Amino acid sequence: MPESLKNLSIESIINLYKNSEELLLVVNAEKNLIFLNNSAKNLFGDIKKITEIEHFFSFNVCILDRDKFFDYNPIHEIINFDTFFSAETLFQLDSNLYRNLNIRSFGAQNKKIIILSDVTEKIQNISLKSLITENEKTIENLQKENKEFSELKEKAQTLAIRTGLINKVSNKIRDGLDIEEIIQTAVEEISKTLDVGQGFYAEVLNNKELTVKHSWAAEKKEYKKVNKIYPDEDALLKKSLENKVSSTSTVIIDNNTGDSRPKLITPIIYNNEILGILSFLHSTSKKHWHKEEITLIEGIAAQLASAINQAKLFNELEEQKLDLEKALLELKQTQSQLIQSEKMASLGQLVAGVAHEINTPIGSIKCNNDIFIKCIQKIQTAPTQAELKNYSEILDDTLKVNAEAIKRINSIVKALKNFARLDEAEYKETDIHEGIKSTLMLINHEIKGRVQIIEEFGNLPFINCYPNQLNQVFMNILINACQSINKNGAIKIKTENLSNKIKILISDTGKGIPEKNLERIFDPGFTTKGVGVGTGLGLSICYQIIQKHKGTIKAENNPDQGSTFIIELPVK
Repeated sequence: MPESLKNLSIESIINLYKNSEELLLVVNAEKNLIFLNNSAKNLFGDIKKITEIEHFFSFNVCILDRDKFFDYNPIHEIINFDTFFSAETLFQLDSNLYRNLNIRSFGAQNKKIIILSDVTEKIQNISLKSLITENEKTIENLQKENKEFSELKEKAQTLAIRTGLINKVSNKIRDGLDIEEIIQTAVEEISKTLDVGQGFYAEVLNNKELTVKHSWAAEKKEYKKVNKIYPDEDALLKKSLENKVSSTSTVIIDNNTGDSRPKLITPIIYNNEILGILSFLHSTSKKHWHKEEITLIEGIAAQLASAINQAKLFNELEEQKLDLEKALLELKQTQSQLIQSEKMASLGQLVAGVAHEINTPIGSIKCNNDIFIKCIQKIQTAPTQAELKNYSEILDDTLKVNAEAIKRINSIVKALKNFARLDEAEYKETDIHEGIKSTLMLINHEIKGRVQIIEEFGNLPFINCYPNQLNQVFMNILINACQSINKNGAIKIKTENLSNKIKILISDTGKGIPEKNLERIFDPGFTTKGVGVGTGLGLSICYQIIQKHKGTIKAENNPDQGSTFIIELPVK
């Protein structure tokens, strides 16, 4: 069949064979006949499906590479053969009457084009010599087609091997395994697939030296282990590195291994930088490196280059991650130290006031002790029953006053102790109101006599937090509020339950915050108290503590006077 016929449209083929002596049949995918020319109708009649005449055909000569082609029907082969099909067949007209039909078929536009030539008369009239010549020609054609088929089969096998090998390496890379395992797998798979004697991967250290890291050998006892290779001592290696291309050798002595088998060196290159090499020796000196083998290894080398670069980047990221984790740890430690330092600074401001708060009940106890001694002395002088009763009542009252004074001292000391302790690990359920009241007790000297405290506490649930750190926040805000009130004023503390979080509002009637400073008050080092008065870290640390609790803190000025700090904290 002319090669050009395959390129024609079905309509063109039909027009070409419409009135031809050769029979033309066009069959669709459902085996229906969509066209028969007149010659075909004369022989087969008005048939609808190709299967109606299938059983009348048998092979005479079939150009197929099959061991038992007589077991197959020509029409069956045509339907199931995707490419060009050719055969000499017999078509049975009657019990002893046959026609010799040469069949040629091919696929076009999802249709099967079948062309049959009636060669009955020709075959019956040819001489024995012509028959022999024809058979020889047929055999020659068969041999040619078989050769082409073998070559095609070999190419297909090579492609399958190449694809399989590349897929193995690709799967290793995709699975994210260790780069060393990926390279070792590549060296082994290439060596086994291409049946080489030895193979290795070497990493480029500098222009003068390479380190062998992964190797494979078919016969371990024959393998000469080499740790270092030097381009200056290996002309083939030097050539490959300088030109950045694969290089192959004929049968020459390898200076590093003393081997005389054909050798291949393929550089592994990423962004024009040589990362390493793949090197292989054939199993015998009679084998040579084919272009397909070199192309295959170069393809794998390209994949390895990307994988090695990715591993390098990953290691760099891991190092950066460790550095960042170290820096974060140091930052947390510094932050913890700052929090404690600020807490100690706050305690320094409280010392005088707390001392005064403690001295008041101590003075009361001291005075009551004098009363207590005098009453005891009076009782010892045998007073009257009425005097004894009176002294006893005085003693009872004195003891009650002392008990209250001691309780007051104990509360102040406990509050001071709780505030001073840096207990980071104490993350627990806490009553926020208790923390606020404890803080108010510590700053009572700032409040007493001039600042009215208004408490509007809502029904708050316990929340999980670091209570001492939150108390430090309350302390800082409340002291600032007291200091912003020049003479007399008020501080209002309001709490609200917002279902999944709580809200704390601390408002004062002080001088407020200048608008230009509202956005900066939480910045580290920012202060408006003047040189030597404030560290500028108080509100910054408050901000960090609230953030640590996954909450928010902000400040705003009141419409009439003063400012309000708003804190929101999650319940859980």
